[in-house]
Amino acid sequence: MTEVIALEGKLDIRAVGPLHELLGGHLSADVTLDMDQVTHVGALCLQTLIAAARAVRATGHQLAFVNVSDALEVQFRTMGATPTLISEGAP
Repeated sequence: MTEVIALEGKLDIRAVGPLHELLGGHLSADVTLDMDQVTHVGALCLQTLIAAARAVRATGHQLAFVNVSDALEVQFRTMGATPTLISEGAP
């Protein structure tokens, strides 16, 4: 079963700890991150998302992103990643 986690707001330096804690509790299942209410993704949260995707894959599961806005896609690309690349393990 896939666990859907709805993220929201500005994922900046203040959000790193709570994001890490939230994702850490969901590493042994398929996870879908709903980005519909996310307005910004900073570098440290991007690194946290990459680490979570790697940890989920290490348990034989997948991490996916849905509802990624064009603005968020640009932010990901500016930092050298995309949601698809993170899901597939490329960055």
